[in-house]
Amino acid sequence: MNKKGSASIFFIILGLLFVGGYLINKGIITINLPSTTTTTIGLTTTTIISAEEFCQKKDTDMKLSLSEAKEIAIQGQCGDKLEDTYICNEGTGTWWIDLNIDKAGCNPACMINVETKIAEINWRCTGLIPM
Repeated sequence: MNKKGSASIFFIILGLLFVGGYLINKGIITINLPSTTTTTIGLTTTTIISAEEFCQKKDTDMKLSLSEAKEIAIQGQCGDKLEDTYICNEGTGTWWIDLNIDKAGCNPACMINVETKIAEINWRCTGLIPM
């Protein structure tokens, strides 16, 4: 690559960084960086990095962390039957956490509403009953 091409790439990257910084500064885009906790015991220092996941309802400022959603689910209708699989539906503003409940023809999930902070079981039944 010649010097002219290298300079062009340099200025393109610099422009992207400038535009990105402007958008972050104006609040148009946000970046959720992991939080860190540093604990010093004697001569040992431990740093714990945890990236909290959030579900944010589309076109609103309403959001709910996964840990809060799990707590609401446990305290609410879903109880302690939560699985490790989950998804955020930004369109409806709901966390969906799979449940460990057996019911013929169903695949239940706990649905936690970001706005109302209410948990309820969605049975997700197919209508077919296995024989």
